[in-house]
Amino acid sequence: MSKQDRRKLSILVVLLAVLGLILVMGYWMNQPATTAAVQPPETKTSANPPAPSDASIRMNLLDKSEGDADVGRKNIFEYRQPPPPPSVQRGLSSPGSSQPGGFGVPPGGIRQQAPVAPPGPPPIPLKYQGYLTLDTPTGGFTAVIGDDTRHYNVTVGEVLMGRYRILAITDKVVDVEDLAYNRRQSLPLAK
Repeated sequence: MSKQDRRKLSILVVLLAVLGLILVMGYWMNQPATTAAVQPPETKTSANPPAPSDASIRMNLLDKSEGDADVGRKNIFEYRQPPPPPSVQRGLSSPGSSQPGGFGVPPGGIRQQAPVAPPGPPPIPLKYQGYLTLDTPTGGFTAVIGDDTRHYNVTVGEVLMGRYRILAITDKVVDVEDLAYNRRQSLPLAK
């Protein structure tokens, strides 16, 4: 047998092995999946099941008053409605009564809550990541500012994303003005 015939024979053996492997894998993939038998849970039947032709409303089930009495009275479209303030009873009672302070007034007097200030504007979501120096006669810096998705190269006076104006750039801080809330914020150089 010549060297060329041995080579052809070895290629034939490799191809037959690949064909056998493909046939075995095809057989395994086409087998139906074995499933375990799952028993359905037992269904509970009521004591008096309705007849197939019974189309009446069962009032005895509707009259049950289980649960809170205020079901359906809460407005689900109002977000976290604060509870009403506790009312102070101003009925007359004797000074020696069991109520603290007598006459329905708590011992520390009536406290009024201070009005809560509305939350301030959100912080500017940009980070000062670096700077570039310009080789021009006037000099200056170009700041590299980024948010979670992009990086921007900005100079003094530019408006970024239609909302943030760059007021000043130094090697340590960038002053940014939020045009939507008309406020300024200094962004320190991130380390």
